[in-house]
Amino acid sequence: MGLFSGLIRLAYLKQRQLNIEYKIQDLAAAKVRLSERSVELVTIGNDLDPESPEYKSLEARREKLELMERRLDQEKLKYDTLLKAINVEIESAQKIVDNSVKRFFTYGT
Repeated sequence: MGLFSGLIRLAYLKQRQLNIEYKIQDLAAAKVRLSERSVELVTIGNDLDPESPEYKSLEARREKLELMERRLDQEKLKYDTLLKAINVEIESAQKIVDNSVKRFFTYGT
């Protein structure tokens, strides 16, 4: 791989890295929002009779929120793994670029 193609590859990988990092942050923010809603439901439910239909409805909604949180955790784990792979590729591409630059500057000497 030449210097120019190595630089293009490195730029692409860094852009991909930024996109994945943004997605991870977005998932973390969504999880925080879900957690806040879950706490609100628990707070509201504290004043209700555990046998009342309203309490059962709130409890069902809270369970759905917890399920959504687990799904977000799984998706975040997937993106964390992908980010690690991208970082390894970036290191490899950076070494190729560095070696190409060294060869370029030592070619005439």
